[in-house]
Amino acid sequence: MGSHPVRLAVTTPFAPTLAHDEGAREAARRRELPFARRGTWSLAEVAQAADADALLVLGAHASLWIEGAEERWHPGMGALRAKRIAIGERVTGDSFLAAARLLPGDAVLDCTLGLGADALVSASAVGPGGRVVGLESSPALAAWAGEGFARFPGEAASRVHVECADHSGWLDAAPDRSFDVVVFDPMFRHARPGTPGFDLLRRLADPRPLSREALDRARRVARRGVLVKDGTPGWDLARLSLTPLDGRRGAERLYAWLDPE
Repeated sequence: MGSHPVRLAVTTPFAPTLAHDEGAREAARRRELPFARRGTWSLAEVAQAADADALLVLGAHASLWIEGAEERWHPGMGALRAKRIAIGERVTGDSFLAAARLLPGDAVLDCTLGLGADALVSASAVGPGGRVVGLESSPALAAWAGEGFARFPGEAASRVHVECADHSGWLDAAPDRSFDVVVFDPMFRHARPGTPGFDLLRRLADPRPLSREALDRARRVARRGVLVKDGTPGWDLARLSLTPLDGRRGAERLYAWLDPE
């Protein structure tokens, strides 16, 4: 899409129900985006008429249409991981849960939301008394994920509050010790084949690397600690002079933990 911001509009699938039409119009108002009536037009025709680069297609699900392709929002394996927690299954082998040390009632700040898989898992782990705030600097991704969570089944999804914000500025304004755990996952800058929507995520997401200054801000905001996620061999952790936690041999994900200031 180049360096200019993505011009986004909201529309519906073909022949939407009254509830879906009203829901899409309300989402457009809430997000201050233009609403484009679908009628019998193709999505390409709707986008052209609305002078939009991309369309948020809202019905029973939230899809994003861009460059001629439509992708339905889904949190990937996060859905299965969250379901296992929700049904009370003893979860072993989930490296994120083991590293994050989440407790019921925790407040979690996910500073790099992306498609929201770990945010959904966090919302399941903290339970009804907890909350998860997900920050996404890309307006298109924030709108897509936010509307996706709003339409996703299960109680955990309703506990994820998505904000369109750059994490550095947001952390600057956040009160000290206002979240139990702060999470960063800059992994979308590296290839992760097979994940639904991942190519689209990489195309729209902010490519800037995680900074040490952002980690310092997060340590002030965190009550228990800051978790940084990376893929093997751990280039980002090494760049930030972070030591990976002990993990199982051959693990695809690495984590580092920073105590609060």
